[in-house]
Amino acid sequence: MKKIILLFFFAFFMCSCMAENLISDNNKDLNILTLSSSPLKEGNNLWVGTFQLVFNDMKENVLKLDKIEFVGEDQTLELKGLNNKEFDSTMLNESSYYTSYGKTSPKAKEEINKGIRKKFSEKSDIVNSLDWSEGKGRYYAYAMLKKSFSFKSAFDELEKDSFNGSANKFDYFGISSKSKKQLDDNVRVLYYNDKNDYAVSLLTKEGDIVYLYRYDNISSLQSGYKRMLAQSENFRETRSFQELDTLKIPNLKIKGQKDYKELCNKQIKGTDLYFSTALETIELDLDRKGGKVKSEAILMTELMMALPQETQKPRHFDFDKPFVLFLIDKDKNDPYLALFVKNLSNLQ
Repeated sequence: MKKIILLFFFAFFMCSCMAENLISDNNKDLNILTLSSSPLKEGNNLWVGTFQLVFNDMKENVLKLDKIEFVGEDQTLELKGLNNKEFDSTMLNESSYYTSYGKTSPKAKEEINKGIRKKFSEKSDIVNSLDWSEGKGRYYAYAMLKKSFSFKSAFDELEKDSFNGSANKFDYFGISSKSKKQLDDNVRVLYYNDKNDYAVSLLTKEGDIVYLYRYDNISSLQSGYKRMLAQSENFRETRSFQELDTLKIPNLKIKGQKDYKELCNKQIKGTDLYFSTALETIELDLDRKGGKVKSEAILMTELMMALPQETQKPRHFDFDKPFVLFLIDKDKNDPYLALFVKNLSNLQ
């Protein structure tokens, strides 16, 4: 019986290893995770290592701390994960990322813009919209991750189809029974246990690898990746893509942003600083020819004396429900008129 390999979006781009909107966000139900070990949430989940890069630089090179903690707070699991450095620059090729850190200044902003333009021919979606004025306690750590890859041969466009039983139909690419044999060379089977448990890797001209993994019981991206590798290690059947095998992958176009509010406006232990900005953006495109990834992240600090007061959150004094009005004469202490307004039907 023909194996039908329907590949779910949950993909790890091992390109040498593995919100208040500043950019347009077309994935409102997209959960951008802090860590690859973060528990999956309902809906789509995405993790990229860019924010970890800036966290590492801020901790080690700017603040020169063993770990980042906040005054009066216990470490959350996600903060512990960031401090444990689950991801770092050794998991990337130097050609894949750009980093910068130091004192905030207009010159630093221009150096970042020049640096990413020179390295990636890119413009930043976030840098120019932030405050780069100089001042005591104003530091930053910035990173851009940029990757593009092309499959060895462009896959075939397939017929539109539903996704996970959806009423809507979507664009797919892959290999059908009518595809040319040469497309088989794009694919390496990692394992195939049954129609709901399988994985493949897609080979690229650049040598990068795209892993695609299908399994129902995934608790985190990290644990899913480890299980996929373990299953592949134990697989004893052929890893070549066979004549009766098929491949079906949805086109993807993702643009999103995460604002790490939980890290902001709190005094960092051992310093008189707080994080004023903590942002990460991600763009991902995948189609029959290949894919591209662009992600930025930035952390910025300020002195505690510049912290807004507790009342910084907006307060909406909307008297559009029952309320009382008091009128007090000049230099007097007691009201001369009091009105409890329950409805406006006869008051206007």
